[in-house]
Amino acid sequence: MGGKRKGVLFTVLASLMFGLSPVFTKLVLDYANIETANVLLAAFASVFFLAYFLASKKTWHLLIIKSNWRKIGLLGLLDAAGSLLFAYGVLISGPTSAAFIIQFTTIFSILFGIVFLAERFSKWEILGVLTALGGLFFLACGNAQVELVSTVAVLTAALLFATVNLFSKYFVQNIPPFSLAGGRAFFIFLYLAGYALILGKLETAVPAAAVAYSVLGALTGMVLSFVFFFKALETWEISKTAALRTMEPFLTAVFSLALLSLAPTVNQLAGGALIVVGVAVLSLTREKTSRPKKETTDFEKPSQPVTGTLK
Repeated sequence: MGGKRKGVLFTVLASLMFGLSPVFTKLVLDYANIETANVLLAAFASVFFLAYFLASKKTWHLLIIKSNWRKIGLLGLLDAAGSLLFAYGVLISGPTSAAFIIQFTTIFSILFGIVFLAERFSKWEILGVLTALGGLFFLACGNAQVELVSTVAVLTAALLFATVNLFSKYFVQNIPPFSLAGGRAFFIFLYLAGYALILGKLETAVPAAAVAYSVLGALTGMVLSFVFFFKALETWEISKTAALRTMEPFLTAVFSLALLSLAPTVNQLAGGALIVVGVAVLSLTREKTSRPKKETTDFEKPSQPVTGTLK
């Protein structure tokens, strides 16, 4: 199988996993509050990553996490706050709307690149941003009072996730992506568990169904999605991968209909389609306006020798 076909295959698999994630989040929220649901998802994601590190005998990931705990802890804090806001948006407006709006993570990431990394901004990219903003207007027009609150929550989550992307762009030069992902999962769990305990919102009597959906949500949205996405980046351009991933909210709409019996509204489809078109334009034109640079495909081995012992 050629590199392009592998890239498409892994991107589609990643999109399927990302598309399922909001649906499983909504299913968990049917049985638990927002704080408990996020703690469960982060807990199982941490377990999966830890099991992978131990089973594959790659415990040096844990050493890297330990030596870079400040950087990874910062990413975990931003991710934890974003996860709470995204879950709130899923609870209020449903997984479909939240999945469309969270696509603004890509827009914010590109804007951050322009502001902080001195990247160029073309006329096509301006058109992409305006198109996406038009889609956001359509989404928010469904139920102004409810949609406005959830829209702001998910947009803020997208802003936080884009900030994580910006910092990750710097940190990944010395920290392998699997170490970053696993470490972030660990810190997200610690932050969310502490937050829920302090506020007294951590539920102990959780139904078995919530646990099962949390396992599926963590496996699809925080583990397999990451693995497939980085496998796609090994063989395909990041701009084309990002453009193909715009299918994710439509997959979420299909999964919501099949698993939750939630049919998308006209406003959701119209607004979501505009957002996806805008993000796709941004992703594809970014390849033309960005400077070419040497890409790395080593997502496992650390760039520097790992020393130290685990305690």
